[in-house]
Amino acid sequence: MSAKNLEERLANILGRDDAVVVSISGKWGVGKTYFWNEFKYQLTDQKTAYVSLFGKEKISDIRTDILLQVTSKGKHFAKNLKVIKLPYVDTSALITLLDNKDFKDVIVCFDDFERLSSSMKLEEVLGLISELKEQKNCKVVMILNEGELEDNNKEIFAKYKEKLIDYEFDYNPKPSESLDILKSKLTAFTDYPLEDYLTKHKINNIRIIDRIINALNDFSFIQPYIKDAPEVTTEIVGSIIKIAAINAQVSSFSDFIEYVRKRSSSLLPPLGLEETDKFIEDKRFERLLSLIGDDHNKLDFLQSDIASEFIKYCQTSFVNEESFIRIVKPKVENQRLYSVYKDIEAKRSKDLYDMSYRIEEYVSDLWQILEKEGSGIIVAENTYLHPNFFLDYIQQLKELDGANKEKYHDFAVECLKEFIQNNLDWMKDAKSNVPKELLDFDTRLSDFYTKGIHQKIINSSGQIITLMQDIIESRTWDSRKLEILSQLQQKEIKRYMLDSAEYLKEAYLFLHFHGNFGDFKTYTENVISVLRELSRSKNENHAHKALKIVNNLEEDNKISKP
Repeated sequence: MSAKNLEERLANILGRDDAVVVSISGKWGVGKTYFWNEFKYQLTDQKTAYVSLFGKEKISDIRTDILLQVTSKGKHFAKNLKVIKLPYVDTSALITLLDNKDFKDVIVCFDDFERLSSSMKLEEVLGLISELKEQKNCKVVMILNEGELEDNNKEIFAKYKEKLIDYEFDYNPKPSESLDILKSKLTAFTDYPLEDYLTKHKINNIRIIDRIINALNDFSFIQPYIKDAPEVTTEIVGSIIKIAAINAQVSSFSDFIEYVRKRSSSLLPPLGLEETDKFIEDKRFERLLSLIGDDHNKLDFLQSDIASEFIKYCQTSFVNEESFIRIVKPKVENQRLYSVYKDIEAKRSKDLYDMSYRIEEYVSDLWQILEKEGSGIIVAENTYLHPNFFLDYIQQLKELDGANKEKYHDFAVECLKEFIQNNLDWMKDAKSNVPKELLDFDTRLSDFYTKGIHQKIINSSGQIITLMQDIIESRTWDSRKLEILSQLQQKEIKRYMLDSAEYLKEAYLFLHFHGNFGDFKTYTENVISVLRELSRSKNENHAHKALKIVNNLEEDNKISKP
């Protein structure tokens, strides 16, 4: 029952003169208590008492609590009651001495039945409710999550409720009603249709919605960067909502991702796995997976750069603003490409489902887009125009239009060459198999990449050579030159030595002239460390040359012996 409907029914039932017991049952987090606290303000002609059973150890505690709230003597009476000490008299028992008129227009609300203490018997609580109804002509409202009662209490409750409860309501508010409770708390991305998402996925749990709102507010810093990029905004805000909704319902996000990974693997052809290794479906995780939506590869979504940042946030509650901005900026810059991607995907969907759309038309449309965009359609990051997408498009063309297979293949090679040339660092440092998959597309690409990397190394080492020569010849240097040399890592120095004879020669001369200068301590120590490492190499050629240089420097007292 929605909040609006329940409100109308309660107003009618509780407005009558006769005693009545009403139960409001609903799942945890849907806002039952919040609903009651708001609704009771409508009962202007009636007094209400609220009793949470959580933490109550004895039935006398409940009786006293009710007595203090409903007594017609008001606060002064209640204050004095706390200090009354009558011998052999339980103060809570005074409730039995109150006349029915003391309960006139009083509604007592009992909450948290499922959190009842083990020292308190449910029969006692239900007995007290019966007493209030039958003997005091009182109206009682019970708030509980019937499904979460302990097993023995479920039986007791079932036994009593037929005779005790007059009206039963299942409280199941609309997502929009739950959102209204917290909407004022939302300060970021207020134009995004959050309500549509909650309605689609039937999310009315206030705790989940609260976690979503907190996440949206925590990432408000990104709004200025994406305000003019609606597609990027949709991607980012949508991802925040999905990840936050899942995170609010899992104890371990790592376990959830591992489940999705196994699930994705299970969709591949069988590999003769043992029975114990086979995928076992988990209904709870499957329900959470549905929150991602139907238009994503679930694992790809969770492993995307954007989602990965949100997951880190969920696990640590820390927002790395600089890192997130670095991820988002290229997406904003590439927004036009997103439109291209959507255009291609729309045509692919049409090819799959539109019986009137001929294969020749699809091939022509797809080729027209690819030919126009060229290598610009490939983006070196895990996004909608990842290199694998490009390879997939080319493969489709080759399969559907075999007569022009060679044309499509050669076109792809030229595009990939341009992409590789502009993304050498990404090709070298990427943590995925994508670079290898690109190079495997054609042997020409592998040769092209190797030459490109070599040239990059030569160009980079050439800059360092020029800098070292400058210092040696002028015998002066500034902080900028010191900083450049100090920032060189040993792995870069080693690569220069192995690929450039000129660099090794100049490095030797630099150590000869400046090895003892404290200003260059970091750089010279790194160079010496690399030389000593190479002098112990299993490659005899490397070891021989490096050892000879080290010995010469030691003999000339340019470097110290280890």
